[in-house]
Amino acid sequence: MRGLSLSLLIILIVLLLTPCPILAQFVVEKIEDHGSDANRMVWVIMGDGYTSLQLDDFHQDVEGLIDEFFALSPWTEYKNFINIYRIDVISNESGADHPSSNIYVDTALDATYDTYGISRLLTVNDSRAFDFASAVSSFDAVMVIVNDPQYGGSGGATSVFSNHESSSRIGLHEAGHLIGGLADEYETPYPGFPEGDSEPNVTYQTEFEYIPWKNWIENGTPLPTPEIPNEYGVGIYEGARYRSTGIYRPTYNSLMRSLNAPYGPINSEALIINLYDYVDPIDESTPAEDNVFLSPDSYLLQFSVKLADPYSESVMINWMIDGVIQESENDDTLTIDASTLKKGSHEVKVLVTDYTSLVRNDPQGLLSSSRTWRLKKESESGVISGTVVNAINNRGIEGIQVEAVAELAGPWPGRQADGQAEVGEYSTTTEADGSYLLSLVSEGVYNIIVSGEGYSSTSKSNIKVIDGETTIVNISLNPLFNTYCISGHIMGNVKEGVTINLKQGEDIFLSSTTNADGSYSFDGLENGSYTLIPNISEYIFYPPFYELTVEDRDLTGIDFKALAGLCPAQVVLEDQSSFLDLLRTLRDKILAKNELGRKYTSLYYRHAIELTSLIIKYEEIREDTTELILDILPDITSIIDGEEVILRSEIREGIEDLIDTLESHASLGLRNTLKMMRKDIRNKRVFYKFGIINP
Repeated sequence: MRGLSLSLLIILIVLLLTPCPILAQFVVEKIEDHGSDANRMVWVIMGDGYTSLQLDDFHQDVEGLIDEFFALSPWTEYKNFINIYRIDVISNESGADHPSSNIYVDTALDATYDTYGISRLLTVNDSRAFDFASAVSSFDAVMVIVNDPQYGGSGGATSVFSNHESSSRIGLHEAGHLIGGLADEYETPYPGFPEGDSEPNVTYQTEFEYIPWKNWIENGTPLPTPEIPNEYGVGIYEGARYRSTGIYRPTYNSLMRSLNAPYGPINSEALIINLYDYVDPIDESTPAEDNVFLSPDSYLLQFSVKLADPYSESVMINWMIDGVIQESENDDTLTIDASTLKKGSHEVKVLVTDYTSLVRNDPQGLLSSSRTWRLKKESESGVISGTVVNAINNRGIEGIQVEAVAELAGPWPGRQADGQAEVGEYSTTTEADGSYLLSLVSEGVYNIIVSGEGYSSTSKSNIKVIDGETTIVNISLNPLFNTYCISGHIMGNVKEGVTINLKQGEDIFLSSTTNADGSYSFDGLENGSYTLIPNISEYIFYPPFYELTVEDRDLTGIDFKALAGLCPAQVVLEDQSSFLDLLRTLRDKILAKNELGRKYTSLYYRHAIELTSLIIKYEEIREDTTELILDILPDITSIIDGEEVILRSEIREGIEDLIDTLESHASLGLRNTLKMMRKDIRNKRVFYKFGIINP
């Protein structure tokens, strides 16, 4: 018996140490992770016809595929809706079967061309593909890259495509079938293919009211729409779904018809709608419970949502309290002071909606999601709030004691049966800006007593607090110490409307705006060190700031000179006015219309003073800038006029040369901006956003 037990133990150890023959055939790795799989569309990408020595090739093919996907709309905009797993499936031999050429290879998924006698119809054994995909606990789409250079693919239960040089575009096309439920829009006959127009991008209808994508058709578009390139947008173009007549597609060309075309509006809309079928715009919400307990000791209630795509510019958040939209609350968190609610039951609701311009028809409301919470306030209470300021300079005072003491005479809601107030005292200290807040103050009448070191005390009486309402009480205190003044003028190209910031340390202490004559002043200042900084868009100042010390006296005559600073290059151009007008038009009409343009406009203003000084100081920079500006003036005019501009090689080289020269003299901050600019000008997609083709 002991010998038998020992033998069984040895067998068990051998079995445990021997790799499972199935699991040894593949490795699973999550390569795109944008959130919980439970609220993402999960793609599984695997290969067929890749041997163990070719897995690096497979990884590169997958990387290229993903890069191509997320560079194309609408995948670019909805990248955060997708998680991707890569499965390394190992085949004994490379390639795929080609029955028409009598070529057969041993691959894990039995990839084969010539399916149904169609040479380019490349398929795999879907059951085996799904067996491998089941290693991922939850998945929604399976894609298979076949290690064969011949063009081919298919879209069914799985999306299959070869690693032909156009493989990524084939993958995008097949994803249109798999994920968007789209039909092929080309007219090549497919004998035996069933009739129908159920897919979102084909229709038999020619009357406007019955066309599925009528919301996209502009007035005046002929129906049916003539086959003229670039003449019309969305319409109904005859020929699709393997037939040349009797069925219509939405655009002249698209990725579902030709690999080099974009998806187009209707196909993009279908893809987005289907993504939202898997993804709720709200990832998580807090509190998790629908019914919220209101503690008598806690007056602040916080509600929040985590968005599936927190970076989307098209997603809007609206908060509602008892059905009333909170107009100023559009962040992912809402904080409610319970004192501002009336006694009784209340409902808090958040509505998240994607207002993307890529979708015009969302019949199921998939692009919107909401959460609702319910709470009950048991007592009658309100809020007293306001600001305590220095009576001389109107600046908020930090650390002032604010007390609310209930009055004891006279009838008032919230009083006891004998007419006397419920005794209550509430206190707090002011914040850095002088603001204060007293919450959960029982309904009644109060005296407000305000005191603080260095200031005279004061009080206000007969302050009424009403359930669910906020009573504002602002108070001015006279300082008990000597104060002084800093004053001066802005001179030069602009005088009125300049913001002057007075800083103490790193914080802005006070702000003032210059009068029509350029004058400004700061009163009520204590002894101490201050920094004075003027600011207005399109101008720079000399000096850029003053560092001052107030010591028992006023400081007067602190003057700045304003210089037009829209473009540092104006210092080397004679015709300043026309050039500045052109740049203002470029900024307002072109750069302001997209995020990248706004980013570079902001960066320009940040570095304007340094750029101006470099142009003035270094002749090489001045000459390069002058030459470059004169070269690009015609192109700027064309861009403003809406014309497409081809970036000339000499312009691109001139920009890079100027960046190199500036970097050698620039500060660290400007160098970082220049490095980012160099990277962007080498990106063709960046230029295309401004109507510039970078060949």
